[in-house]
Amino acid sequence: MGRRNPSLVLALLIVVLVSGQADGDTLRIGHWEQTTYYRHTFAVEEAVEAALQVTAVGKYTLYVNGVEVAADPNWQTAEQAPVSLESGNNDIAIVVTNLAAQQGNGLIVSVEGGSLVVRSTFTDETSLWYWTGDEQVGTDWTTANVSSSWARVRAGTIDRSQVTGGIFHPEAEVVAGYPDDVNLGSSAAGQIILADQGGQNIALGLNASEVGITDGRIGTPVWSLPQGLGALNRVVDLTLPELTRINRVRVITKPPDGNETYEGNSLLGYSVQISEDQSRWIEMGGLNDIEDFVFTEVQFNPVLARYVRVQVTQAEVGSDPAKVTEVQIYGVDFLSDGAFVSAPLDLGDPDTVKNFGRVRWWADTPPSTSVDLQFSTGDSPDTTDPSWSAWSESFEDSDIFMPSPEPRRYLRYRVNLHTEDLEFTPTVDSLEIDFDAAGIAARGASGSVAPHEAAMGVETPFVYRLQLQLAEGDLVETVRIRLPSQPSVVNGLVLLGEQISVQEYPTSEEGITALGRVLHVTPGGVRDLDIRFDPPLSSADAEQIDLDVLFEAALFTDTHEFRAFLFSPGSDDPQNVSEGVEDDESWRVFVSDVDARDLFGVKAYPKVFTPNNDGINDFTVFEFTLTKVSEPRVVDVEVFEMGGRRVRRLDTPTLIGGRYQNLRIDSDVARLSPGFWDGKNDNGELVAPGIYLFSVTANLDTGDETATGVVYVAY
Repeated sequence: MGRRNPSLVLALLIVVLVSGQADGDTLRIGHWEQTTYYRHTFAVEEAVEAALQVTAVGKYTLYVNGVEVAADPNWQTAEQAPVSLESGNNDIAIVVTNLAAQQGNGLIVSVEGGSLVVRSTFTDETSLWYWTGDEQVGTDWTTANVSSSWARVRAGTIDRSQVTGGIFHPEAEVVAGYPDDVNLGSSAAGQIILADQGGQNIALGLNASEVGITDGRIGTPVWSLPQGLGALNRVVDLTLPELTRINRVRVITKPPDGNETYEGNSLLGYSVQISEDQSRWIEMGGLNDIEDFVFTEVQFNPVLARYVRVQVTQAEVGSDPAKVTEVQIYGVDFLSDGAFVSAPLDLGDPDTVKNFGRVRWWADTPPSTSVDLQFSTGDSPDTTDPSWSAWSESFEDSDIFMPSPEPRRYLRYRVNLHTEDLEFTPTVDSLEIDFDAAGIAARGASGSVAPHEAAMGVETPFVYRLQLQLAEGDLVETVRIRLPSQPSVVNGLVLLGEQISVQEYPTSEEGITALGRVLHVTPGGVRDLDIRFDPPLSSADAEQIDLDVLFEAALFTDTHEFRAFLFSPGSDDPQNVSEGVEDDESWRVFVSDVDARDLFGVKAYPKVFTPNNDGINDFTVFEFTLTKVSEPRVVDVEVFEMGGRRVRRLDTPTLIGGRYQNLRIDSDVARLSPGFWDGKNDNGELVAPGIYLFSVTANLDTGDETATGVVYVAY
């Protein structure tokens, strides 16, 4: 058997294009690969020579009883091969890498010799085919029993009219598996889309009025009907989890035991009815005088249903008691969720670490659908190696900086697709990742903080420790620490064993002179504390450098991760620091006591400002503190004339808990504050001098909470 590969063996075709710019290279990804493994075991009474025919979308290799017998990269030409089948069980195994957009998905196989016919099928309950997206190492998987660990195949999509070189058995069906419920072969332009429900029994595990009728086990338990006419009008009801478009219901007869036969166990006739709310049932079709005793199905045009009923419509005096082992339902909608996980990418050079830059992706998200991406980085092609980071948080908006630890040799990404309306799927077209093997700030960096607990809203002394490993050529010009709020005070630094006092925060333009360099300690953003070194830290100082930062700050959410970033000279691409985890270190701090307030500390700073562009009090910031908000929420900041007419609604991003204040530094940095106001109205014109009201409204779980204040505009 194979081992679990977290990448799900979903690889991709990549082209690395050198941008020729100073900020490095760009990896552009627009074609996708997907590797899937298939298995089927069948019994032969006597050894026989047979002819096998196969084709599959993509590059495939087929094994019979562990021996390779066919391989081909072209799905439009069927391969034929003679095979020697043994008495007893025989195994077919196929590995398929689908790398061709708009070509379909899956495979088709038939084996014929004498009276023996074996064919690929997703409908025949007596001939089960299985698949997996987990990587299979070696060849043990080609003959192993996978019936309990792999999934049942579903309907595939191959245009058989385009396949030449072989004539498949007419009952051979195209089958497929869809790793992580995504479809790479059916979209019009080669995008990633959600797989659909075609060929998938969506009744599996559903609530039903007869126990076991949807458990997927052929044979037991069963829906056992009375003998003769007593079976007439008996029903079994199945409940779908939500309104779903369905087009097929299958009834499977219990396999015979002892003196039983399929004919004796089979229903004689039944109808299929559907309902949206159980108040009215609509018959979609039915069968009578059934002669296909193993299983039957009723097909109809796609229809929305929540409840499905099978009702016995035919019985005869003295007939044997019918026994149904499974009722299956098939739909046509897309699945609600799917994911594409890339294989580890070395970006053309597995021996070199890289600093990953911005990531951009192009996706189409119809209403009620969404796409988000996650990332992970490591130093080994084996994703079980401890160097690999956990998956990052999810990002819905494109054009972000890579969030995972850097520098690293490899990265991988996960594309998550979701739809609330199962008639529609989001699509992902392409992806770009900027990276740079030069200009690395530090070969290694980890950060941790102490203590790990703090009361909410209370200024707490913290010590942040940054450990740097510097190689020749590495330069750290700026260290940025992401805090829960701007610090009320920065007490000092410890660098290369020397204590450095910080008398004021932000430091003056002259900075602090220590250790033969100038240090600037300033806000780098709404939550960021920046420490800039002139000249930068380098391996000439030491190959391993510890930097301790002592400050006081307050938490306003249940927990906060004190992440850190490094910048090399002239770069705006942050190098992500990894979390220090040795000796119970961590960059996580948890709240011990919760503040009862949600929105407070609302004021304008300065309260009087003069937006005349003279560089003095040209703007104000509406400051506020938001607590107990861990997920981004809408916060509206509005300015009104005294008569109540609104003159400005600020373009504020969604926010989590924190203290949002005037950073009290130049306007470029102050503009990062969500409450920044430059004295202009919604039309971009300066307002008249006077007194103005402002309001801050937070959209909270308990409802909207609003606080107001006054600000003065003067010239």
